[in-house]
Amino acid sequence: MKNSIFSLLFIVLFSANFGQNIPIRINHSVYNFLERHESLGHIKEGYWSTKPYTFNQVQSMLHEIEGVDSLLSETEKIILNRYLMEFNRDFDDDTILMPWDKEIYAKLFSPKTEKHPVFFAQYEKEDTKGWMSWKERFLIQMKDGNTRQYFEDNVGIYGEKGQLSFSTQYQYFRLEKNESWLTPPESFKEGFLLDFPDLMWLTWDYPISSITYAHNDFNIGLYRQPIYWGYSPSLSPLLSNNVTPLPYMEWSAEFPYIRYKHIHGRLSPNEQILPDTINTFRNLAAHRVEFDVNPSFEFSFNEFIVYANRELEWGYLNPVNFLFAEEHIEGNRDNLLMALDFKYRPFNGLNIYGTWFLDELNFFKLFSGWWGNKFVFQSGLTFTPKQNVPNINIEYTAARPWTYSHQYPSASFTSAGHILGFPLGPNSQVLAIRSQWQSNVALHLAFEYLSIKQGSGEGSDPLASYVDHGEEINTFLSGDIQRSSEMRLNIHYRLMESIRIISNTSYTDDTFMFENGVEFRW
Repeated sequence: MKNSIFSLLFIVLFSANFGQNIPIRINHSVYNFLERHESLGHIKEGYWSTKPYTFNQVQSMLHEIEGVDSLLSETEKIILNRYLMEFNRDFDDDTILMPWDKEIYAKLFSPKTEKHPVFFAQYEKEDTKGWMSWKERFLIQMKDGNTRQYFEDNVGIYGEKGQLSFSTQYQYFRLEKNESWLTPPESFKEGFLLDFPDLMWLTWDYPISSITYAHNDFNIGLYRQPIYWGYSPSLSPLLSNNVTPLPYMEWSAEFPYIRYKHIHGRLSPNEQILPDTINTFRNLAAHRVEFDVNPSFEFSFNEFIVYANRELEWGYLNPVNFLFAEEHIEGNRDNLLMALDFKYRPFNGLNIYGTWFLDELNFFKLFSGWWGNKFVFQSGLTFTPKQNVPNINIEYTAARPWTYSHQYPSASFTSAGHILGFPLGPNSQVLAIRSQWQSNVALHLAFEYLSIKQGSGEGSDPLASYVDHGEEINTFLSGDIQRSSEMRLNIHYRLMESIRIISNTSYTDDTFMFENGVEFRW
């Protein structure tokens, strides 16, 4: 029987598990398209502060834009239709297709837009649906006269059955060895960097996965994936995707004008992982509740707890528990942090946002220079023109010394030594200017410029215990102040449905790095 073995594999894989609660990767260009149209008032639903989005959320927002297509330019209508196709999973009934089937292979390099993407494999039987994707990325990196090759392999399997959904991806990275250029790319945040003497490659890999159940009143799921909370495009003080995708449990609920999320996850040890001994157990509990005051203004309250050196605390697992009160009951030994943030649209095309992340604060000593006033302040605005031209985002962030640190370094707001929040860390200030533009259905451009000031004094290292603090820090930055700048220009061009051209340029410390290559998707 044709494809009998593979048919059985798909049936076992999908019928036993898993809608459309499947997450969408955080760097997908659809995020910028949706945020543009939310700013212009074409979308009313509020998902802007927590990523990744799910298929359900993306499809719902795309259909909202489709409902006001009379306000769109011809170019935007073409882009909208492209995304509606890309996120459509309306497969033909009673379908099993494998990569060698002519129907799949013939469409792979076709310039025509089909009703849904072409996948490596796809399956639909009754109420069970699944698909498999494969992506290869090849890049050549150049800096200071040095050149190296960099590869990414990505295989993903996705499925749904009724209210159950699942996704799993395997990411494998290979980097050409270059003794003059040892710094790994940004994709390496943590893990085992395998270096075999007889091979010319350094390699590492990551899993990303989710399995969720969608009830009419709530969603619950297990994940290992990036988490981003906050309104900043890339430098959130809350959870910024600055660490390797965390394994965590999430419970979320949505009501008219109110949205709620609770997560409990495992953090990595800040010290090197040792295979022959017990490593430090470190955990993160957090929740966020958002309120829509009116269609133009929303704000949220957040709590975070980092605790270590013991197994799970049941009080922190309870999604409706006040974390600060539970922390007090546990002996005030854990790292408690809070945050308030908001987004306001005074008129269509302009979004203003702000965040106040509180690690510790004494209002009576707010202007005294007391070392214990540990917080991050962020404010920004994004202007989106009605015409399909680049938007502009301006953002200022200031992080006080000792923010994210704790008297016990194992309870710092970090994972594997990387800060969970503002990537530049405490004792720093950043002015950011950004712009995004999808000029047509194929071309996407992104620009970011950072002007950075960092202090080198005490309180700069979040892994240091604040037991060793001084008496006062009379300025916002302590120690010698170092100034630097960073710039990034990313250009992605879709040559055809399965092939994309990539060109990234970055500037740091008077050094340019160029990254050019191609991406193949199936």
